[in-house]
Amino acid sequence: MRCGVALLAFAVLACSTPALAPSGPPARAVRGAARNVILQATDVPADYVLEKDDEMSPDDLANGLGITPPVLKQRLAFGYIRSFTKGGDPFVCCVIDSILITTADEAAATTTANDFRMRAIDLGSIQIDLGEVIGDESRAFTFQQPTADSVLLTLTVLFRYANVVDAVEVTGRVGSFERTYVLEFARKQAERLRADAEKR
Repeated sequence: MRCGVALLAFAVLACSTPALAPSGPPARAVRGAARNVILQATDVPADYVLEKDDEMSPDDLANGLGITPPVLKQRLAFGYIRSFTKGGDPFVCCVIDSILITTADEAAATTTANDFRMRAIDLGSIQIDLGEVIGDESRAFTFQQPTADSVLLTLTVLFRYANVVDAVEVTGRVGSFERTYVLEFARKQAERLRADAEKR
C-alpha cells in the first residue's frame, strides 16, 4: 500500500511540475557555403595560383574517409577541396590544400574526423606533433612520396571546428619548407570557420 501511495504521489508531482526548457546557448555551427568558408586566395602568398576548386563527389569523399556513401548521407556530410600551387618546373614547393567537410552536427564531425585520421594512417601517414593545437580533435601527419628525382613531403593538420572537419596540407620537396609552415594556413582556416559560426 505504501508503495502504491508513493507511486501515485510521484505521478501527481510529475504531472504538476512544468517541464524545464533546455538551458544554455545553442550549439555552435558553421552554416556558410563551403566555398565561402574554405581557405581563400587572400590567405596564401601572392605568388600562389588557384589549382583546384571543386565540390567532392559522394563516392570520392566516402573513399577518402574509408566509409560508404550511405554513411555520408546519414551524417549530411559534404566535401569541398581548394588547392593553390606555386608551380615551377621542376616542382619544388609548394601546393597548399584545404579539404573541408561539413556535417550535420558536432557528433557527426567528431566521427568523421576520426575516420579521416584512421584512413590517413592506413594509407601510410605518420602522426606527429607540431607543437600547436588547432580547433578540436587536432592531429598532424606527415607523408612521404618518392618521385623520379626527389621525395615529396606532405604535412597535414587535421582538425574539427563545430560541425566541420578540415584538413590543411602543404606539399613540397623534402627540405623546401619548414614544418610549421602548414600551421600558418591551418590557423587562417580555423579563423574563417570561427568567424562564420559566430555570425549566428
